[in-house]
Amino acid sequence: MTAGRRSRGKLAAAVALVAVVAVGLGVWFTRRAEPSTAATTTTVRAALTSMSQTVSATGTIAPKTQSNLRFASAGTVSAVNVQVGDRVSAGQTLAAIDPTDLRHALSAAQAGVDAAYANLTSVRSSTTATTTQISAANSQVSSAVAKRDTAQSALAAAELTSPIAGTVAVVNVAVGDVVSAGGTSSGAGASGAGASGGSGASGGSGSTSAASSSGASIVVITTDAWVVNTSVSAADLALVKRDLQVQMTPTGGRALVFGTVSSVGVIATTTSGVASFPVVVDVTGSPQGLYAGGTTSVSILVKEVPDALAVPTAAIRTDAGRTVVTRVVDGQQTTTPVTLGMVQGALTQITAGLGEGDEVLVETRAGAGSGGPAGGTSTRTRGAGATGAPGAGQGQQGQGGGGQGPQAPVGPGS
Repeated sequence: MTAGRRSRGKLAAAVALVAVVAVGLGVWFTRRAEPSTAATTTTVRAALTSMSQTVSATGTIAPKTQSNLRFASAGTVSAVNVQVGDRVSAGQTLAAIDPTDLRHALSAAQAGVDAAYANLTSVRSSTTATTTQISAANSQVSSAVAKRDTAQSALAAAELTSPIAGTVAVVNVAVGDVVSAGGTSSGAGASGAGASGGSGASGGSGSTSAASSSGASIVVITTDAWVVNTSVSAADLALVKRDLQVQMTPTGGRALVFGTVSSVGVIATTTSGVASFPVVVDVTGSPQGLYAGGTTSVSILVKEVPDALAVPTAAIRTDAGRTVVTRVVDGQQTTTPVTLGMVQGALTQITAGLGEGDEVLVETRAGAGSGGPAGGTSTRTRGAGATGAPGAGQGQQGQGGGGQGPQAPVGPGS
């Protein structure tokens, strides 16, 4: 063997050794970097608790009663007596049009009535009058009286009065404006109120009977009685019924507002392929801090179990296709099949398989990056409650980067 070949052989051996050492160091550093995944366990007693299922949504606050006022007669506005924000009483005059032309029209209509009666008297006193002539004269009187009554109503409508006590929300007329004949409409739950000089408030929710305030000269709303217009998805529609209790927190507020579901719509509105159904909530009492057009969170209580037997969801697992927990009796662990009820937060209802006070094992794993013992459990209460489904509840356990965190004891002792 030549010197060159011996040199090349030594070089190859050295390179191989370096590679082996490098691989070994890499494995060592990798193992050093792996977090500890040692499991920790605790026992928790099954206990009775109150559990509820809610449907959440966002709603718009609206006055319970809204009157959209329009002049019933055409004319030129001669007076506007209110501004946005003014409190008014029922029957109060808010605005008026110039009555001059209306008075002239009434005088002419009254003259027509007088002439018709005079003609009827003349016909009846004639010895040659026929039944047909008398009937025609009577018809002329009826027609003239109807015209006079219409003229009287038109003159009375020269003043725009509020049918309800409330607050002026919209003023869309000014002195000198020429208005056409319209009419006043009132309804419950019309949403929104524009500012003075605007184009009028938007119409109400699709589930209310309120007429649109668009084109109204003046809008008056109640500010001591409210409704909330909201909507629910098709998946939640079957859960939402009339008279269900509702909790709400207005945007920007902290105090809870309560109410009850007053109506549930059956015609959907589809947006981007998603159907939603209108729901109207009657607000209980006269809470402060509510404003027409404001938004609020809505939580509809669709199911409540006051004495539900519950354990931490983390205690539930699937074993051989069965939904089970590990029950601890006198220090001995036993795999126990259970039947599940509703889920709320980090708790799951047990409808069969356990009794109050039974201890179950809750296992957690902690590791680097887990964010501490409190894992990232996330529970969706909407639509929960499929009883007895194998493995139900496992999907409620969020790993949160480090596994389910330990739960506080449900009942006394652990």
